[in-house]
Amino acid sequence: MNPTSRHRLGVLAVVAFTGPIAAAALLACSSTDPTASHPETSAAVATAPTGLHWQPFRGIDLPVSDQGPHHTDGAVVRGFDRSPAGAALAAVHASVRMSIAPDGAWAAVGQQMLGPGPGRDAWATARAQISITAPITDGAPKLLGYRVTRYSPEASDIEVYSRHPDNSATRHDTHVLWQREDWRLHLPENPTTSPVTAVTSPPADMVAFTPR
Repeated sequence: MNPTSRHRLGVLAVVAFTGPIAAAALLACSSTDPTASHPETSAAVATAPTGLHWQPFRGIDLPVSDQGPHHTDGAVVRGFDRSPAGAALAAVHASVRMSIAPDGAWAAVGQQMLGPGPGRDAWATARAQISITAPITDGAPKLLGYRVTRYSPEASDIEVYSRHPDNSATRHDTHVLWQREDWRLHLPENPTTSPVTAVTSPPADMVAFTPR
């Protein structure tokens, strides 16, 4: 596997794979859930995480805050608050970790951080066809922040923004569901478009992560 920086890190600030499963890895994180409940709109949607600091995971710095994650077990993290900030942090962690977890850990990430269903099964089938052993050593993007476009205690749509080494920016559209007392990334059964979009700059109402 010889990924370029953009492809390897394409799923938000995240990693997609080149070769035949590149599209599957990218498209797996896109989402809409027809069963999701009606959104709630409040000032809390734009409230930034508190106590934010950064922890490295295999070459990518990930945000950790008072809203989660509260527990770490190897490549798997859990314990996100049932709030807009908690949902956003869960989306970030699940997307990154499912993309770059090494061979001995990706199955646990899938089982514990992704929602069950045909989308997760398709991702697991694709992931099993490749090998990831080494962390990212150069070209990692920086997570800039997020925007919650729809929120309810049961489901949330999150746009995650990142800056790449060539100074370009991307938006990654994600969807999380509250299942088994935590937020889990939902992977659609039949993705048809990439969830990663190039943007000129992040939106003015983005909830920015504290600079490193």
